[in-house]
Amino acid sequence: MRQVILGRLYTHLKESYSISLSEEFLTQDQVSLHQIDAMLAFKSDPQLDELRAALERLEDGSYGFCLGCKEKIDDELMDADPTLRFCERCESVYSHVVLKYEGSSVPV
Repeated sequence: MRQVILGRLYTHLKESYSISLSEEFLTQDQVSLHQIDAMLAFKSDPQLDELRAALERLEDGSYGFCLGCKEKIDDELMDADPTLRFCERCESVYSHVVLKYEGSSVPV
C-alpha cells in the first residue's frame, strides 16, 4: 500500500507543482518520511497533507483502521482511496457534524 500512496503522491506533485523527480526514486521503499517532509516543505495543499498522513499511519500501524471507532476499514474502500481515515459509518457522522456547524459560529 505504501507504493500506491507514494505513486499518488508522485502524480500529484508532478501535475500540481511540476516537480521533476523520477517516479522510481519516490516510490522505492528507501524513501523515509523525513525525506518526504523535506520535499513537501512549504507546500500548503490538502491532498498532500492527506497523503502524508496516510504514510504516517502506515508507519505507526494505524493505517486501514477508523480513527473514530478503531474498526478496520473495508479493503475495497482503502484500495479506492488510500487516504481514508474513517469507516463509512463514522464518516457519515463526521460529515453530518461538520455540515451542521459549517455555517454557524460554533467552532468545530
